[in-house]
Amino acid sequence: MNNPVTSNDIMAVRKRKTHRKSRLGCGNCKIRSIKCDESKPSCRRCHASGFTCNYSRTIPALQLSHANVFSLSLDLGHTKPHTVQADSYATDSMLKESFLQPGLQIPIVLPLQGKMGTYTLRPQDYAALSRFQTRTGETLGNAASRKCYSKVMASLAKEHPFLYHFFLLLSLLHDVHLSPTPPSASHQSSLAFHWYHGTALLSHFLSLPSPSTTLSSSHRDALWISAAILGAASFASIRTQDPYAAWPLADPDPASDLDWLKMGHGKRAVWSITDPTRPESVFHNILDNTPMQRNHFATSAPIPPDALPKAFYTVFNLSSSPEDILGNPYHSPCSILATIWNIRINDDNVIFFLSFITQIDPRYRSLVEEKDPRALLLLLYWHSIVMHHDKWWLRRRCDVEARAILIYVERNCADDEDIMELLEVPRARLERGIVKEHDGSKLE
Repeated sequence: MNNPVTSNDIMAVRKRKTHRKSRLGCGNCKIRSIKCDESKPSCRRCHASGFTCNYSRTIPALQLSHANVFSLSLDLGHTKPHTVQADSYATDSMLKESFLQPGLQIPIVLPLQGKMGTYTLRPQDYAALSRFQTRTGETLGNAASRKCYSKVMASLAKEHPFLYHFFLLLSLLHDVHLSPTPPSASHQSSLAFHWYHGTALLSHFLSLPSPSTTLSSSHRDALWISAAILGAASFASIRTQDPYAAWPLADPDPASDLDWLKMGHGKRAVWSITDPTRPESVFHNILDNTPMQRNHFATSAPIPPDALPKAFYTVFNLSSSPEDILGNPYHSPCSILATIWNIRINDDNVIFFLSFITQIDPRYRSLVEEKDPRALLLLLYWHSIVMHHDKWWLRRRCDVEARAILIYVERNCADDEDIMELLEVPRARLERGIVKEHDGSKLE
């Protein structure tokens, strides 16, 4: 709305309560001139970025929680890997390459104006990188691109070591999924640390003036790999396996719960900047018919009358009228579901199914965030289709969130016969998923 500002509005702004200053905040926040939440023993900002919170004057400012791994650098350019003296230890395969020697330093973002530092990899980091190379990396891409991806990622990390943050965060997150017990505090701390600094570095490079023309070709390729891994990590990161404690039933932090949904739009933005299909890109001959390259779905065309269960057309007001299609936020996701309805998901076509995320209608995404039951019903259908794929970074969220959505829609739409009828298909698919789990099927 473009209502003119009235005098009452101006007075309301002038009478706004003065922001309370943090008198007892930690030293790190005071240096950065930002409000500290004063949480003990560590404030939230320090905990997220991996710095030792210093309420006491005896603790140095901006010191990483991991001792002896940090040095300050004022260089915001392309940080090159270099090594320091350290004891050697075994690594395998690509990790034996000369560019990944003990003591390798990778960049981190300091919570100061435009300053960066370096973090020295520790033995446990090398072990996690080894797991990434021999295990986690094997779950990225599809069958055709996987071997090429492994070589490409190793080559790009040699020139752009900030990529190791992304390799480490995904490997550590994979550990969490495979472990029958909750992760240790140190494991959680390392995961949060690499996630924070990887994301901060990606944001830094993307915010540079004209990154699509000022960054080198390999740097742009490294940014695309970063965005792809961050997308997988966001989808894999679900805080509970209990449907009753998951979104949308429990809602302690809706912003983080729906990060994966926002990543679809974010990846498209990174794609437009990095353009990995350009001739000089290392991905030029690897990527083929991805959702970013080509719209596989005629989302503005009428949906055939027999493509979906009959109740779909009533519940979602599906019409063949161009005007109705244009104004219907449910039409696009219904169109995608109609296309994948009778296709069995597998290792070769999984990227095709992910188009539901990357090509999502912004209006529909807003309805999901608002917990609109019909929007959630469509998401439930997609989850129930994709959850039968065996990729670890897909299946857990699809399984847990689908069960939570099913309960939520049942509670809120019990008097709507059409919606209750549509719940039967995903409910049956979820039950088959339980049988598969009991039969001994395991996630990668």
